[in-house]
Amino acid sequence: MRQHVNLFVKMLLLFVAVIFITLLLYGRSYQQDVKVITQQVTNADLSNLEFFVQQLDGNIDQLATTAYTLLRDPTVRDFEQIGLLDHLIDRNETIRSVLEKLSLQSVTSNLVNTITVYNVENKDYLSSDSDSRIDPSLLSSPLANGWTYTAPTDQRASGGDFRMVLSDPADYSSTPQLANMIMEVRFPASNLQKLLGDIQAPYGGYTFLYHPGMGLINPPGTDANIIQGLVSSLGNLSSQKNDYSIVTYKDKRYLVSSVWSSSLGWQVIHYSPLEQMLKPLESSRSSFFTASFVLLGLGILFSLLLFRQIQRPINVLLRAVNRLKEGQWSTRIRLKTNSEFTVLNESFNEMAVQIQSLIERVYMEQLRAKDAYLKQLQSQINPHFLYNCLFFIKSKAGVGDTAAVTAMALNLGEYYRYITRLDHDMTTVGDELKLLENYLSIQNLRKQRIEYNIEVPKPLLGEAIPRLLIQPLVENAIVHGIEKKAGAGYISISGKAIGEHIEFTVEDSGAGMNDSEINGLLAKLNEPERGESGCGLWNVQQRLKHQFGPASGLSIQPSELGGIHVKLRIDKKEGK
Repeated sequence: MRQHVNLFVKMLLLFVAVIFITLLLYGRSYQQDVKVITQQVTNADLSNLEFFVQQLDGNIDQLATTAYTLLRDPTVRDFEQIGLLDHLIDRNETIRSVLEKLSLQSVTSNLVNTITVYNVENKDYLSSDSDSRIDPSLLSSPLANGWTYTAPTDQRASGGDFRMVLSDPADYSSTPQLANMIMEVRFPASNLQKLLGDIQAPYGGYTFLYHPGMGLINPPGTDANIIQGLVSSLGNLSSQKNDYSIVTYKDKRYLVSSVWSSSLGWQVIHYSPLEQMLKPLESSRSSFFTASFVLLGLGILFSLLLFRQIQRPINVLLRAVNRLKEGQWSTRIRLKTNSEFTVLNESFNEMAVQIQSLIERVYMEQLRAKDAYLKQLQSQINPHFLYNCLFFIKSKAGVGDTAAVTAMALNLGEYYRYITRLDHDMTTVGDELKLLENYLSIQNLRKQRIEYNIEVPKPLLGEAIPRLLIQPLVENAIVHGIEKKAGAGYISISGKAIGEHIEFTVEDSGAGMNDSEINGLLAKLNEPERGESGCGLWNVQQRLKHQFGPASGLSIQPSELGGIHVKLRIDKKEGK
């Protein structure tokens, strides 16, 4: 005789299997979330560092340009030849003019600096700082190209100096003792320490300068031991290349990003504690594990209750079902049990005379299941959009850009108030276009390089269409078209009614697709099952086919704007 596993064992195995699968899926989801957050923070750190380095290089290049300009200044050249022109020019007036120009050019820079000129023949010098001197030993060796760093002689002292030394004529840089004049531009490293200390990172950490041969420059308040440990763990940093890595130091992990400064020849490095970034995820994981084990315990107790209260009535019901299956239509259940099974038994007794009603119920359930499927497809559109917008608000709030925060919050509120309204599946074309305005405003706040044009006839604005039907097309044009192409992007959105049909077109000036790629995309859109990754176009295609029949759907072809041309066709005549 065939042995059957009782309900208690089945329920227990089911709960264990559900908990195991849930934990497995959560583990994979957690790893993916860690990768996404780490990548987002890395991109933000690199962007902030690149912006900082651009400003830093700009200030340093401006200072270098000032030095080259002064070398060509007529008054400075008079000072250079003051021994030969002493009978033609006023020596005191020339010196006064040179000092004024040195001081003026010095204060125009954002960096505190000192500019000094040295007349080699007369051994005379002038400087924007009266306490500054040129070390005569500079003339005994060839001059270095670009900026050089001089560390403080006292290890307890902070900073050091960056300087650039130029000769006139420039050809005498290898033999400066033979030159007519030497110019030195110097600024203290405390300038850079202050700038590094002013950098605001969303997840903490600090920024410092590093050169393999010259050492470290870090702002006050940093832990020098951590910085030394991170630098030692990094090994040889790639010169003239932006890079990032995850470094472990003293059982703690740090996200380290570096950007090359072309003006100084140093690496600008930022590090953030990885555990601090992942702390919300760690807290969520602990709560999830606790809830899972509590749920498993409750499941075991519930299985015991089922075994005692339901096992016997189910056996009686199964025997009655088997007799009914054999054609014994007069079978009835006479057993009196608890109130729940009494209702179930009465329902079973009425089942034989309600077959037609049951068929109708099954049909209605199928319609409801189909409607639920459409809602599920609609809810899957753009699942990660909120994360990017919240990160934008956080970033702008950090720099005090209240206007951008207000604009993003208003548009984001209108956007999500629309898409989370689940009381109606249908909307009007006018409301859908308002959603597009909110969405494009959000994207323009984030990217600031998108232009668009919407042309829809007024009579069409009142037409009823499914919600969130056009927005995925615009999102696809931005994500897969405009973002993959440098420079400004353009999106054209238009609509028209042709008899019983409504057509909407979305064109973009993005990267575009070739014929084979378009054919491959169309094939994926018509697949009954979606792949592992989400696809807004696939959702729209499936909703159109389910609700308006095979004559409705999407068509894709190259656009004259350079991107792709997506046409959405709705057959109102076949709409359900």
